[in-house]
Amino acid sequence: MVVQQNQEQAKIKALVAKIEQHPKDWQAYADLVSMLSITGNYIQAEELGLKSLGLFAKNTEAVAYLNYAIGSNYYNAGSYEQAQKYFQKVDLAPLKHDATMMQAQDWYAQKKYHQALAFALTGTEQDATDTDAFILLGEIWLALGQFSDAKKAFDQALDLDKNSFSANFGRGMLAMSEQVTDNHWLQQAKRIDADKYQAQAQQLDDLLNVMTGGEANDASASK
Repeated sequence: MVVQQNQEQAKIKALVAKIEQHPKDWQAYADLVSMLSITGNYIQAEELGLKSLGLFAKNTEAVAYLNYAIGSNYYNAGSYEQAQKYFQKVDLAPLKHDATMMQAQDWYAQKKYHQALAFALTGTEQDATDTDAFILLGEIWLALGQFSDAKKAFDQALDLDKNSFSANFGRGMLAMSEQVTDNHWLQQAKRIDADKYQAQAQQLDDLLNVMTGGEANDASASK
């Protein structure tokens, strides 16, 4: 952890130095906004991002990347409505898919699943090779209780990456609803990342409660 923090601080210092040497390098500003956000310096990232938008207002590419960086910062800080405002402004081809998926993730974080679904479906159409897009789509379908559609999405993710923890875990949860005896998806997820599997085990209990109408909780309470 300490090593990672030192590396992050070194990157921040390097970007600050780069901006001082090349004050018209908009990419350095966008990268610094992202690094500040990653390290939890949300207010600094916001201030720098908004200032940078003014500095590079006439540069279409710079504005797009800065809007994306600012939106990501608001998302990381949990200001989801603010994040949407900036992701909506991103209309640059190289960033369009990423912005679409961040909008989907943002709505999902707000538990507004129908809005999230619309963007996730668009995202998978934009890039049919994006494993994470299909995983998110599967999670949204799962949240909506549409198990058949969720199964298809996780299967598509596994076709792209059979060693994806999230795809295996999601598909394994659905196998539980089908009462599959040999749930090799969950077994594979546990092999890939045992700690993450344990951390997300609550999702398995939640799914069981959905499937049984709360009987699992009632049974536990009566013991």
